[in-house]
Amino acid sequence: MKMIRLEHIDIVCEDLAESVAFYRKLGLTPEGTIDGGTTVFMFNGDSDSPVRVELHQKVDDQKTGVDHIALEVEDTDDAFAAGKHAGIDFLFEPLQNMQSGRRVVNMLDPDGVQIQFAKSTRRGEYKDWG
Repeated sequence: MKMIRLEHIDIVCEDLAESVAFYRKLGLTPEGTIDGGTTVFMFNGDSDSPVRVELHQKVDDQKTGVDHIALEVEDTDDAFAAGKHAGIDFLFEPLQNMQSGRRVVNMLDPDGVQIQFAKSTRRGEYKDWG
């Protein structure tokens, strides 16, 4: 399996508007939103050196903080097969996430951190920001 880069970090926020404002101060801008505005994709606008953070509004007793770390791979299905061969237990089979436009598959590291293999395959079905 070939990992290309850190694709994005997904963070669950106590106050989504406050978090969007904070990440704007870091130089990221809202790229789009899904789930009725409760998820915002933030991007630095640099396709050569991209930085992406996905922010989610906390729901009920959901824990705030990192939800998952996504690693871009050359091919999600090949990475899944190589991981299975290496003894990794995945949470589900690779699937196409239509909202984000990525083919993804997730697993847990030994400490329970959710890790995602992701490959952008198409434009996401999110609503453009503003």
